[in-house]
Amino acid sequence: MAIIKITKAGKTKASLKTALYYISEPQKITLSNGEVLLSTLNCWGTIQNIYETMISTKEMYRKATDNKNSEMYKHFQQSFKPNELTPQLAHKIGIKWADQNFGKQGFEICICTHIDKEHIHNHFVINSVNPITGKTIVINANKTLEQLKFSSDEICREYGLSVIDRNYYVPEKTQAIYSMKKKYSIERETFKTNSWQNEIHEIIKEAIIKSQGKTFEFFCQYLKQKKIMVDYKRLNNDLIFQDETTGYKISDKTLEKTFPTQGYFLRLNIEKLVGKIPDYQLEIAEILSPQKQGFYKLIENLLEVIDSNRFIETKEDFYKAMEKDGWEILNTLTGKCFCHKNTGRLFYDSTIYKITKKHEYCLNYLEQNLN
Repeated sequence: MAIIKITKAGKTKASLKTALYYISEPQKITLSNGEVLLSTLNCWGTIQNIYETMISTKEMYRKATDNKNSEMYKHFQQSFKPNELTPQLAHKIGIKWADQNFGKQGFEICICTHIDKEHIHNHFVINSVNPITGKTIVINANKTLEQLKFSSDEICREYGLSVIDRNYYVPEKTQAIYSMKKKYSIERETFKTNSWQNEIHEIIKEAIIKSQGKTFEFFCQYLKQKKIMVDYKRLNNDLIFQDETTGYKISDKTLEKTFPTQGYFLRLNIEKLVGKIPDYQLEIAEILSPQKQGFYKLIENLLEVIDSNRFIETKEDFYKAMEKDGWEILNTLTGKCFCHKNTGRLFYDSTIYKITKKHEYCLNYLEQNLN
């Protein structure tokens, strides 16, 4: 049995790269024999090559600019029933599904099979722009998504796997399409009573009761005895609960969303009931992935180089000085940008301003003040 769902996608070039690197993390897609469960359709090479191919397609049709109204890619997941198939078969099914629905139309796709959870699941990152037609992919929740789910069911049947009984969710015999609302209502209730999240939920609920009027340290120690670790040092102030035995994680916000209790499991309420959470300082290495750390180091270097060359008066001399320090100015289809020569990373004014909130580091502003 496979369940298809669409994951919220980003609207920037950086989010596309992040998604590609996330789904291709080696520890999640590499089998014990060294086999890597990563495939591509209509693109090839390393993750960096795949990313550059997708961006080049967008630039060709002038759709590479970060746009708050348009997603840079589509991200689907295909999750299988635990212990029903091998990782290799799951990957094979994923390739077939992606090719049938998007690959044959020319879309560029990266397919990765994750084996780090109890249930094997495929991730698909699909370029939102078709390299052949230049048209942007459209996914309609009431029509296209259902077709994608039925396609997955058909492929599962080919390989003798179980499929969801969709007739079970049809509210009336005369209705041809099953009720999504009823489906998710039934699945949500089943999930609450049978999932690993329910086990953690019950343990945390018990810990809150036992720790009331004591200290947050007592709360954490009580959970540790139950093999649940608490991470409270988060950039977005989430509390993360991790089962030491399985490695599964869940945040206070997800707990509250899954088991609604008017804020009982949220950080603020837990702090109110069991005691103040210790203050802490976050280092950049604690809150950012290696890729994002590298990104911010490049930004810091770019700003330092710009500051060191502010005394220059002409564009030509400014360009030469920047290039000497490892940066060149490029003209792309989406406009001018700074390019880091060693990594090939591009920084447009929109990205620079989003981070610095200062126009004086933007290329357009700098050029206006040069002869």
